[in-house]
Amino acid sequence: MTATPPPPVKPPVTAPVTGARRGRLALLGPGLVLAAASVGAGDMVTSLAGAAEYGMALMWAIVIGVVLKFALTEAVGRLSMATGQTVIASLRSAARWLPAAFLAFVLVIGLLYGAALSSVASLALSTLFPALPLRPLAVVLALVSAAIVYVGRYALFERVMSVFMLVKFLGMVVLAVATLATADDLPGLLTTLRPRLPEGSVVTVLSLVGGVGGTAGIASYSYWVREKGWHHRAQLPLMRADSALSYAVTFLFVLCTTVVGAGLLYGSGRTITGSDGLAALADPLGADLGSVARVLFLVTFFLVTLSALVGGFNALCHLLSDALCTLRRVPDAAVERHTGQGSRPFRAFLLYCTVASVAVTFVGRPVPLLLTYAAVGSLILPLLSGALLVLLNRRGVEAPYRNGTAANVLLSGSFLLFGVLAVVQLKDSLGVS
Repeated sequence: MTATPPPPVKPPVTAPVTGARRGRLALLGPGLVLAAASVGAGDMVTSLAGAAEYGMALMWAIVIGVVLKFALTEAVGRLSMATGQTVIASLRSAARWLPAAFLAFVLVIGLLYGAALSSVASLALSTLFPALPLRPLAVVLALVSAAIVYVGRYALFERVMSVFMLVKFLGMVVLAVATLATADDLPGLLTTLRPRLPEGSVVTVLSLVGGVGGTAGIASYSYWVREKGWHHRAQLPLMRADSALSYAVTFLFVLCTTVVGAGLLYGSGRTITGSDGLAALADPLGADLGSVARVLFLVTFFLVTLSALVGGFNALCHLLSDALCTLRRVPDAAVERHTGQGSRPFRAFLLYCTVASVAVTFVGRPVPLLLTYAAVGSLILPLLSGALLVLLNRRGVEAPYRNGTAANVLLSGSFLLFGVLAVVQLKDSLGVS
């Protein structure tokens, strides 16, 4: 990271948000979009698997993951407001090769993202309605998700994602309350909350820390902040509150999932080994809590995956069009036209992700591609953390936007921890013991 930084581009001065009511409504914006896009089936699988094995003893790992990813998200939003540039354009000033790296990474992720999530979402629906065929249903869900991203401008997209987040959050809260209300040994269940590091749990701890929240969604938060119109320094506290809201909702959702997993699985000998196992939990859940709970769980699981699919398509297309725009040296005045949700590059990459989803769904998901996808995805957060440490500590950054001590500590922790996670993932992908 040796490139000489260009002078920061000042964001356009806009009037700060006025009116208490308007400010409160503005909070329900990019943060809820991020929460809806980032909380996916992987979060549910990971938290349920940890709860099945250790009860709620690893909640401390989830807290660490939430705090670190909040710090990353807040820094991404702060960088966007400080420079007025897109996130990839800002990263180029840290290292010239970063836009090309992000373009390559996100192209690989986009190749399999839609097929993976649409397959999991179709699994939930086919469990509810066994007559539905899995692969055609997965294709339909991928096409519907792409259509939502294609048709809607940001305001509509934000409303759709907020509804997704609200419904799936309420669904998981109801299930958690029902689990606690019907627990045979509630005091015993609550005692598992005592923080500890059980023997052999290191891999699970790393999965929980890295699995809570998103990867591409974090980098894309700046686009949603820009679409929201947050540019003025007076809106910095609003952006921080919005990103904090995102991870508060994420934490509460994962907490409820952990409660359900601990109440139904801990000490029972049952476990969750993947997406199929997650869907199979619906039957014992129905036996313990009733058929309504079974349906609610599957509907919540479906919405979790569908919202991650819609949000992921949006995030990936923003990143891809931004990386291409930066590599082509598009002038700042024309950036919005080339990277916005209605731009041609954005829609071209949406077509790429959609076609890849359909093709991979029918052809299958070859193991080498899946391993490459996992390995590439693991590299995004350490690269982003390192770049934010460099960019937001420069003298040219105005004081309100520059990293403070707490931000530097958290970003350094993110760089080290997610770097370790990336090494572990790469070793697993390459089969290195």
